[in-house]
Amino acid sequence: MVNNWSVSRNQVLNTCERQYYFDYVVPARINSRDPKLKEIAFFKKLTNIPMWQGNIFHSVVADFISLFRQRKSLLSSMSFSSLKDRVEKEWAFSESKNFRNNPHLIGKDGGLALFEHEYDIDIEGKNSKVILESLEVLINRFITWAEQTDLEKIVQNAKRIWIEPEIFSADAPGFIINDVKVIVKVDLAFLTLDNKFKIFDWKTGGFSSNPLGRNSQAEFQLSVYQLWPHLSLEYPLESIEAHLVYFGSEAIKHETFQMDMEQKEYALSLIRSSIANVLRFSSHDDKLKFSLEDFDFASSARVCQQCKFKKLCQKLTEV
Repeated sequence: MVNNWSVSRNQVLNTCERQYYFDYVVPARINSRDPKLKEIAFFKKLTNIPMWQGNIFHSVVADFISLFRQRKSLLSSMSFSSLKDRVEKEWAFSESKNFRNNPHLIGKDGGLALFEHEYDIDIEGKNSKVILESLEVLINRFITWAEQTDLEKIVQNAKRIWIEPEIFSADAPGFIINDVKVIVKVDLAFLTLDNKFKIFDWKTGGFSSNPLGRNSQAEFQLSVYQLWPHLSLEYPLESIEAHLVYFGSEAIKHETFQMDMEQKEYALSLIRSSIANVLRFSSHDDKLKFSLEDFDFASSARVCQQCKFKKLCQKLTEV
């Protein structure tokens, strides 16, 4: 039975039911005795270059903010030496396809399995040096933005703070809808001295200027985030601010959102609808087992081409 829900879970199900099957339904583990389950677990661990860069950026920023909290600023003496070591080590592990012989090391120190390397995708112009240079640009943009917004002082004066909190800990951010835990994975949240609740989400991609449905997924995510302090911590909506900060283009884009009662009810209706959709593929009956054939294909061939599970699907059909 499904006991938690997240925006990312909703996004996967809406993108491709088969991807959802591999990601959330199959009880696959790297140490599974069943070779098929072990193979599924391996593909679950694949990531792509943009996601890898984003994960590193988020971890570096989280370290910065933790140092701010301890009143140990590094803004004037940033060193990229440890970052260089990490990027080169992880890239070498993935490029050599060492993840195939040592899948248990993926996600641990130096272990990385890139989608592009597993599928032998042409990534001409991409190497550890280029990745590092791109990360340095993103991090320097964050430093500039942090200085402009006086983030260091704000963090130091916060009454309470959450920095990339664990999503499954006892006091993890979230709330309950229809007996299902809604998982909230914030990059940064804090309570100010004047009891304002502020939530931040960092984006390493560029800001889209398309007026039709612009950043709708990111905005929905922020709506879910704003419901957390309102429903679980009982802060009034007018005291809650959510911020999207895009570092992927030369001009940093910072958007601020606040939720009213109408937007709250609309967001809750979307969450309830999505939870009901997710529950279609779960059961209290242990005898009822779902198979891949119970899940539909993605509607777009482009989605299939970029899917980390496509080798598994191709065993049944051509993509």
